[in-house]
Amino acid sequence: MSFRRRFVGAVSVMTMATLGGALMAISIAVNGSQQRQLDEALRAEAAEEAREASALGGDELAISDRPGPAANDVGPLTKYAAIFAADGHVVAATPTFNGSPPPIETLGPGSNECFDLWFRGEHLRGVLSPIPAHPGTRLLLAAPRTDLDGDASFLARAMLTVFFVAVGWSVLLATWIVRRLTREHEAITLVARRVAAGDLSARVATRTGDAEIAQLGKDINEMIERLDVLVASQHRFIAQAAHEMRSPLTTLYGELSHALRKPRDADTYRQAIEEALEAARRLKLMTDDLLALARLGADVGEPSEPVDVLDRARAAAEAVAWEARERDTRIDIRGDARLLLVGHSRNLERLLRNLIENAVRHSPTGGCVDVVVEQRGDVIEAAVSDEGPGIPEAERERVFEPFYRGVRERAGDMPGAGLGLPIARQIARAHGGDVLIDAARTKGSRVVVRLPVARGGDAVGDRREGERAGV
Repeated sequence: MSFRRRFVGAVSVMTMATLGGALMAISIAVNGSQQRQLDEALRAEAAEEAREASALGGDELAISDRPGPAANDVGPLTKYAAIFAADGHVVAATPTFNGSPPPIETLGPGSNECFDLWFRGEHLRGVLSPIPAHPGTRLLLAAPRTDLDGDASFLARAMLTVFFVAVGWSVLLATWIVRRLTREHEAITLVARRVAAGDLSARVATRTGDAEIAQLGKDINEMIERLDVLVASQHRFIAQAAHEMRSPLTTLYGELSHALRKPRDADTYRQAIEEALEAARRLKLMTDDLLALARLGADVGEPSEPVDVLDRARAAAEAVAWEARERDTRIDIRGDARLLLVGHSRNLERLLRNLIENAVRHSPTGGCVDVVVEQRGDVIEAAVSDEGPGIPEAERERVFEPFYRGVRERAGDMPGAGLGLPIARQIARAHGGDVLIDAARTKGSRVVVRLPVARGGDAVGDRREGERAGV
């Protein structure tokens, strides 16, 4: 059962219980008040009749010709009266009883207590009153309670009409209120279902004065927009990855197929294997980069530890040393030791390796790649500079997009899939820092990594402590 139905049901039950109890109490109070008026009139009239019966007949008792009791504005009611002797036989009776009043033993309680009785299908209200100077004799005085019963019946019908009208109105009102209160919730639910079905163009259009609902709609819209960006990025990434992997796979497949098409000499086989090996190497590097990019989100749960940035820079340079030797490029590393930050050692080493590797590939033969690690306030900077052609101003932000390769890289068929700098920036941002291109550099390129120092410990103090210990 939905919230709306439960709420309306609860309101309906509460209204029925409250209104039903109130109307019942009113009905009982009104009917009781009218009956008390009739009972008081009956008692007063019976006492007067008893005195007159004793005075009129002497030894013989008789009923006066007084009219019946008057309990309302209509006037005197029809009089039903009878006198019973001590042994219970009827001494006198009004014509309304037709000479045969009900036996006294069938009547109600004793003196001055009113009771109901039926006589030939007519509902009466009566009272028994003793007659002065005649022990044991009693006077029965009764009057029709037709008006009383009619008023009670009318009141009951009116109360039932009010009850059902009020309950129906309360149900309609509760339904309207719930619809008004949950209208925005339903709109948000509909948008959520559309998004779950794949429609990322759905947005919540809240027109409510409720600040909380409006903020919820705004937050959901922002979430959908981010999800749209992420899905679009994922699709673009997959398409770009497939495109980049197609080239080395095609080369690998083509060389191997060509080599096996017919018998060849050893040199031809060797040449085909070397070209296939180069394509396989490019494919392996690209696969490693893709895996590294995928692992960045999974590394959040790994334990962090204090990491020496200069030490990771040296390890990264060792990993790139073979490529630097092939290009006759020197890698110089200098900086302050014991500059610590809290993070993932493996990822930080990959960050620096990507930057150094990128600088080596863009450096001319016999060039130099300069790596400097130093502290500036609460930030550790690791700057990697090369002597290459530099990065054009129009490409300084685009180089951080996955699979983007500049005009020079595409024209020169340089190795790489355009993932090194994007991976480096993601690692830096995961550690609270960033990777930037130094716009002031006029010769070559200078890529700067800025990372926060370890909290709870001063990197400079750690360095000085290490120097005192002989590190």
